[in-house]
Amino acid sequence: MKSIDDAAQACGVAPDFISSYSESTNQRAFYTALKLSKRGKRRRNEFRVVFAANEKQLRALHRSISMIVVNSAEFGDHVQGFLKKRSTRTNAEQHLGAKVLLHADIKGFFDAITTRHVRDAFISVGMVVGMADLLAKACTIDGLLRQGTRCSPAIANLVCYDLDQAFLRMACAHDCVYTRYADDITFSGDSVPSDDAVREILLSYGFELRDGKCIRQYRGRSQIVTGLTVVDETAPRLPKGLKRRLRLIMHYIEKFGIADHFKHTGVSDSFREEAWLRGILMYARSIEPSQVTDWQEVLDRALSTCDGYEDEPDYYD
Repeated sequence: MKSIDDAAQACGVAPDFISSYSESTNQRAFYTALKLSKRGKRRRNEFRVVFAANEKQLRALHRSISMIVVNSAEFGDHVQGFLKKRSTRTNAEQHLGAKVLLHADIKGFFDAITTRHVRDAFISVGMVVGMADLLAKACTIDGLLRQGTRCSPAIANLVCYDLDQAFLRMACAHDCVYTRYADDITFSGDSVPSDDAVREILLSYGFELRDGKCIRQYRGRSQIVTGLTVVDETAPRLPKGLKRRLRLIMHYIEKFGIADHFKHTGVSDSFREEAWLRGILMYARSIEPSQVTDWQEVLDRALSTCDGYEDEPDYYD
C-alpha cells in the first residue's frame, strides 16, 4: 500500500474517513470505553478498559489491517496468542514436564505500545514511510494501541518481533523454551533466566515487568501455563480447582435445577451466567473431552426443562 487510495481499496473504507480519523485530535470520541473486571485471585479489584469502535467503517478498517498484518508477516511458534491454530493449549504444550517454569507478565501491554512503535513495525514489513505514519495513527487511539480494537492483537505481535528475538536468544543461552501469549511470557527447562535479565530486556524495548518480578514454578508442585496444568508430560490438563468447581456446580444444577441454583448463589444476571457456563464447558471440552460429557448433559437437561429464572422454588435449607 503506497497511497491512501491503496489502503482504502484494500480495506473497503473511504479514503476521507481514514484521513479524518488519522488526523483527529480526539480519537477517543470514536469509541465506547468498557470497564471489565480482571480475572484471577491476584487481580481482584483490578480492571481493564476495552475500547469498542462506534463507526462501522472504523471496525472494517481495523479488521482489514489485522488481516493484512497477519498475511504479511511470519510469526514463529513462540508467538502463541491471536493466531489461527494457536491457543492457550498449544502454548501450554510447549512447556510440558519442565523442571522449572518462569512466568513474566508485561505491565499495561497494549497501552505501552505507542503510535511510533506501530509506525516502525509497519516499516519493518515493507510499508513506505508516509503510509506507515498514516496507518499507525489509524490503528491507535490518541497515540496508544488500546485494547479492544480489532487490529490491536495482530499489531502487538508485530511490534514485539524484536523483543521476541531477544528473548529467544536468551532462551537459547539457557537451553530452555520461550513462548509469549499476548503479555504472558513463559520460559521452561532445567535452567531459566534471572528476573533481572528479563526485566532489562523488557525495559530496553519500552515495556515494564508487572509487579516488578517473575514467578517460578517447580516440578513436583503446581505448574500452570496460560490456565492449564503442564505437570503431565503427555498433554495439558484442566486445573484441579476448575474441575472441582464445575463438578460442584453441575451437582447442584442436577439436584435442584438451574434457576434455583442461580437464585441460591446470588447470581444477578442469569443469562450471563448461563453463557459463562456454556463457554467454560466448551473450553473444557477442548482440553479434556472425557471430563466434560456428563457435565454437558446435565446442563442441557436443566436448560431444556427450565421455563425461566423468575419465581423458582427454593429447595435449599
